Amino acid sequence: MEQNRESQQPTAFPPAYPTPQQPYYPPSPVARPGRWLRLRRTIRLLLRRLLYGAAVLGRALRPYAAFIFVIVALLGVIGWMSFMLWGPKESPPAFSRAESLPPTSAIESFIRGQQNFNADVMWEAFSSDYQAQQLASGASKATLQSRANSERSMGLKYVHYDYIGGIQANSGSMYFYSVDLTLQNQRGRFPIVFIADADGKITEIDSPLTRLGQSSGGQ
Repeated sequence: MEQNRESQQPTAFPPAYPTPQQPYYPPSPVARPGRWLRLRRTIRLLLRRLLYGAAVLGRALRPYAAFIFVIVALLGVIGWMSFMLWGPKESPPAFSRAESLPPTSAIESFIRGQQNFNADVMWEAFSSDYQAQQLASGASKATLQSRANSERSMGLKYVHYDYIGGIQANSGSMYFYSVDLTLQNQRGRFPIVFIADADGKITEIDSPLTRLGQSSGGQ
């Protein structure tokens, strides 16, 4: 019986210890895509949808492709013609006309002497410096009259002079004319440029007629 009592005594258990807890680590924050990444994704999505829509629209319009091509070509031609008619045009170049000077009395006297083949009047219209240049080159009033007589004998006529205008030059002024000539049955128009000094006297004459005369031994 005593053995049974001893066997019925409660079994001793070791003391229970608390289970150790694992340390808590908060989850790492989710990395948000950057601005340029979002922009690339958005553009890529738009392009895909655009291509998809174009493919669907192309399949729907394929039976009318020739008609659409003709319409687009006509619209292009109309647009191009409208631009050529009403589009912006290049502005014209700026142009300012110089104030024209009236001809001097010496030049008008020379013209009258040339029309009348009078070398005295023409010679007096020259400045003293121009007269000296003529004399130094072998020309004189007599050679000027000889040339005038030769022109008259050939039938040359100074019919009409048109005054174009005059401008101020560095040491004087320049005057532009055109002259109508007749020689027998022929008619022509030639330019003449008179250069005058401050007193209005002629210091130089530039014309195909004077260059021809100088090459042939005239004034």
